[in-house]
Amino acid sequence: MTSTATGQITDTLEVIVLDVGHGNCAVVRDSDRCVVVDAPPGPTLFDELERCGITHIDHLVLSHSDLDHMGSAVKLLWDTRFIIGMIWYNPDGTKQSKAWQNLARQAYLRHREGRLLNGQRNLNTASTADLSFSNRVKIEVLHPDLEMATLGPSDAATPLGRLTANTLSAVLRISLQDNPAVLLPADIDALALQRMISLNADLKAHVLVFPHHGGKAKTSDSRQFATAICQAVQPEFVLFSMARGGRFSNPDPEMVAGVRAARPQAHIACTQLSTHCHRETRLPTQKAHLNLHAAAGSSAGSCCAGTVTIGLNGDGLHITPSPAQHKEFIQLLDRPLCRADVIPVPPPRPHVC
Repeated sequence: MTSTATGQITDTLEVIVLDVGHGNCAVVRDSDRCVVVDAPPGPTLFDELERCGITHIDHLVLSHSDLDHMGSAVKLLWDTRFIIGMIWYNPDGTKQSKAWQNLARQAYLRHREGRLLNGQRNLNTASTADLSFSNRVKIEVLHPDLEMATLGPSDAATPLGRLTANTLSAVLRISLQDNPAVLLPADIDALALQRMISLNADLKAHVLVFPHHGGKAKTSDSRQFATAICQAVQPEFVLFSMARGGRFSNPDPEMVAGVRAARPQAHIACTQLSTHCHRETRLPTQKAHLNLHAAAGSSAGSCCAGTVTIGLNGDGLHITPSPAQHKEFIQLLDRPLCRADVIPVPPPRPHVC
């Protein structure tokens, strides 16, 4: 249970998928217990933890070594306001970034000082039981399996193919009171997806946070990849965690088309307004659909769905902003790709994510 400023006791059970711009981050809460999945650069995660009054993080889980998934992990480890039980990540000898090297050093120092209570663990399908932190929340590691995780990222070919950091992204499924609520597949590619399907992994979830921010596929056909993952997950809500503008132009319209082909009844949303959907520099000012959680796009007015929460009440899983609220908002956009009657139009200069 959590006490608010007024002394009221709250009983929160939810997954918060933060609008962090180009990146991924989720906070899984059960009252005053929490797990943080990925920690990209920027203040949004810290703003949300402060807003929720969270100072104890049972598990800090980093899906893989890319900056947009772990760029603020060092700061989180260093910040003495937070107590962290355990940090989870897989080694990556191919990653030479300063941020990744700093993470290794900071995790070592914090553990040596006794400030990382339970140390560090690797992420693979044998890790699920160790990620338990609440009897109302189940966190399953669905990928990588033990063989892939042991081989690790490499520039050379392996018996399983060329394994990149994206291929080995940890895939987590979050269930709230035995309801498969959210699938967090980080930046997985077609090889990772096919591996999970071949091993009969149960990927079904109500909400799919789409892999790699919906960026154009590098190693497969975008539409086919989107169709395949949606057929496996069978989501009712598909969310693209992405930034407006910048050097990426996400989500790829072919990815959205694949989602619509596989799950025509599913609701599709982006955390921020895609330039595919609204190319005007003047952004809609109607934001009544947004919730009160921290969101990277709020200051610039670039939120679309913004930060999305998935919770549980007597009627089952519920999402805010609701699909109905989001549908009303997108009527203000030029050509919202998530609307079924809009035909995807390629951007003038497509970029590969």
